[in-house]
Amino acid sequence: MPKIPIIKAKDFFKYITKFNCTEISIRGSHHKIKNNKNGKVSIIAIHNNEDLYPAMFQAILKQLEININDFIEFINKK
Repeated sequence: MPKIPIIKAKDFFKYITKFNCTEISIRGSHHKIKNNKNGKVSIIAIHNNEDLYPAMFQAILKQLEININDFIEFINKK
């Protein structure tokens, strides 16, 4: 398994929306996103340009049922 990167939450959000996910709604700093392939939903909290740590990175991808290896490869190609 590739090393999980520590990236900014807003950058993660940018990548996830390009990875076949759609923003459903925003409530304050919490962005609800939906995986267009399977309909799964998760929330990304974007606070003051803070980092999204590996545990949260994994949790969001797990909730959306996105393969972590595929997503990391997608990020590295960009």
